[in-house]
Amino acid sequence: MTRKQMKSQAKSLMKNSTPRPVYVTVIYVVILMAFAILSFKLISQPMNNFMNSQFGDLFVSYPDGTVEISPDFEDRLYNLDYDAIIDAYREQAPSTLARLLNLAIAAVQVVIGAGFIIFTLRTIDGQGASYWNLFDGFGMFFRIIWLYILEGIFTFLWTLLFFFPGIIAFYRYRMAVYLLLEHPEMSAMDCIRESKRLMKGHKWELFVFDLSFIGWALLISFVDGFGSGLGLTLFGVVGLGYIGYVFFLPYTQLSYSIYYRQLSAVPNAEETWTPEL
Repeated sequence: MTRKQMKSQAKSLMKNSTPRPVYVTVIYVVILMAFAILSFKLISQPMNNFMNSQFGDLFVSYPDGTVEISPDFEDRLYNLDYDAIIDAYREQAPSTLARLLNLAIAAVQVVIGAGFIIFTLRTIDGQGASYWNLFDGFGMFFRIIWLYILEGIFTFLWTLLFFFPGIIAFYRYRMAVYLLLEHPEMSAMDCIRESKRLMKGHKWELFVFDLSFIGWALLISFVDGFGSGLGLTLFGVVGLGYIGYVFFLPYTQLSYSIYYRQLSAVPNAEETWTPEL
């Protein structure tokens, strides 16, 4: 199956599946946005208040939204009371509890994202996909988090060698989460090893697949930035980009799940299957 056929099948599933992937994505995006607002309240807002209170006079803001360095920037910077800044940071910066809660929020987001993958896999297989699939990942909460931690460590270590080995490692481990979700009997390291096997000879193909969605990603980023420039935020979080994700996420994730299904269906994928991407 070619890249075009995979994306065409994803579009067909978006129109004909029950429940509609767009509707499930609406719930998913609302959850993500709620977490983003909570994270903003816990971390970003206190940090913004601290930065404005301590360094706001180093810059000049204009009604059109532009910001420039203050004419006496160097003098003000030289005369900063660093002891007072440290004291203010201790008082205004996010607390340890807030940082821990924000870390927990990030973990929950990762697990719900895994649930969204479960939903797309069941959708393409016709195996009774439902809205509740978004929460199926909580049955493997710590295993999913551990898998992503291992992937992050390995990718980081490869990045230390050079930038490109880090990118290659990122693609080498892309199928690991799919394998864990479909084969919970496998350990995180087993999933990583199997992902390396599946992706042998296919990393460039998946990279090209990613590039085929870049137009949509840039459009959403533009809309998000446009909304931010107009000040269209909800509790400090830009919302226009999330509207775009309602259509972009199911389309891309269904496409990637179809790619995984094609790749994993071949016993020795690196030797016997090469999709015409």
